[in-house]
Amino acid sequence: MTLAGRVHDVVYRLGSAVVVGFLRVPALGAFMTAFAKVWLRHARIATHLRAADYDQVLDGGANVGEFAALVRATRPGVPLLCVEPHPGAAGTLRRRGFDVVEAALWKEAGSAELTQPTDASTSSTLLGGAPGSAPRWTVRTIRIDQLPLPGRRLLVKLDLQGAEPEALEGVGAAWERVAGVLLEVSYGPQGTYEALREMLARRGFYEAATFNELEVEGRIVEADKLWLRAAPAAPSGPVR
Repeated sequence: MTLAGRVHDVVYRLGSAVVVGFLRVPALGAFMTAFAKVWLRHARIATHLRAADYDQVLDGGANVGEFAALVRATRPGVPLLCVEPHPGAAGTLRRRGFDVVEAALWKEAGSAELTQPTDASTSSTLLGGAPGSAPRWTVRTIRIDQLPLPGRRLLVKLDLQGAEPEALEGVGAAWERVAGVLLEVSYGPQGTYEALREMLARRGFYEAATFNELEVEGRIVEADKLWLRAAPAAPSGPVR
């Protein structure tokens, strides 16, 4: 065996031993699994952002700026607009120096009730279903085509707790300038994935990457997926 082959075998065995060691300690294994998922999601998105030629990024459902910070770190010269309806999260974004529109993305302009069904502000939703004691706010709603997005190659990122289809209905005439769409999707009978996949295909987008998956009891229930434009939008017929 060559020296390179022997080194490969040693590294392989050491790596295997480390992994098995972590798995023998459940708490340590759980921590490493969570950390690895966060690291891989950020690394994959950062790699894509560096390689793409977006000239404007919309962070819809920006929360406190996890994705926005990644955009700022990897593409500091690209204009970034954050849209966030949760009052506390929007305040955090402003303190971190992001350009913020405090509103909820929806298919029409107006107002709606935002509820927070868990302790995490990331769970905030316009779709209801929260217990009566959950915090709630009346928030402004806005369409994507009403936002100041002058770029010609837009990346639209949406993490809206199930309201992604409604928000995309508000893209309107801005569709012709959208080059990429990064969405949180859900699976199952009430999931959003199939409808979003079909809608984006009709708009001339193809599914390009999966950056992250959330598993519950061995079943994937959510994912962060990227669609890229492959062809001009369909010229006729309503897109729902």
